[in-house]
Amino acid sequence: MSTATGAPWVVVGCGYAGERVAGRLAGAGARVVVTTRREERAAELTARLPGVEVRVVDALEPDELKTVIPAGSVLVYSVPPDPERDPPTMMVRTVLAAADARAKRIVYLSSTGVYGRGAGEWVDEDTPPRPESVLGVARFKSETALMSSAGSMRLEQVALRVAAIYGPGRGVHARLARGEYRLVGDGANWVSRIHVDDLAGVIVAAGTVAPLLRASYAVADDAPTTAREHAEGVAALLGLPPPPSVPADALPPEVAELTLGNRRVRNTRMKAELGVTLAYPSWREGVAALLAAGTGG
Repeated sequence: MSTATGAPWVVVGCGYAGERVAGRLAGAGARVVVTTRREERAAELTARLPGVEVRVVDALEPDELKTVIPAGSVLVYSVPPDPERDPPTMMVRTVLAAADARAKRIVYLSSTGVYGRGAGEWVDEDTPPRPESVLGVARFKSETALMSSAGSMRLEQVALRVAAIYGPGRGVHARLARGEYRLVGDGANWVSRIHVDDLAGVIVAAGTVAPLLRASYAVADDAPTTAREHAEGVAALLGLPPPPSVPADALPPEVAELTLGNRRVRNTRMKAELGVTLAYPSWREGVAALLAAGTGG
């Protein structure tokens, strides 16, 4: 595997996970450029990411975007799809910009939402995507556009189908601490998760491993749990009572779809083919570390 510092990196749409990736890469000595559309976000990133180049650009404008992409770079695309726009067009514009700037690889942050709602079964790279929600459909359209357009331009590409992300200030633990979390229905639905630091490691691996063995990877930790088991376990760690429940029909459709995916994500190929070792193989290690660091709520 090549090193993370061997090529420049560009994080397009530097949000929660992107910021973690940029910090890790910069700490390893890589040249890192991150983009945002907002001046206020740029100021935040500049303060929090010393040594990282922060640029305010519109990721949907290829002529603008390609000016911040160094030759030979790895581009991490983490802009969430906008269902009111055309997701494939967004991705094709990014690919065009990357190709014009002679980037070598694109890592697209997709979602396990492309698999659609399940019945508790395991899903992995061999599971046919059957998205049902608006966001799931948009993610899969973006994946498809990435594969077709990048392939025609001989640009390496990989999509990471990421499970629910948690970490400092984000996840069930944070919502429980704020008194905001509610179980949906009986809480028997299965949920897979990934700690944001482990996700950052997967992204770096996906950008550096050679050769890439497949076009997409399912990304999650080792231990899917039911929503009830997870919420009650986290509440106990926080010294809080179990959260109350609300009926599924009380939630907006998109929220219910995300909450009730009811699938278990198998991460075997992610670990074997990308060479990833998880720091937090389950939520128990992850949440315990957050509480020990004082970032659990």
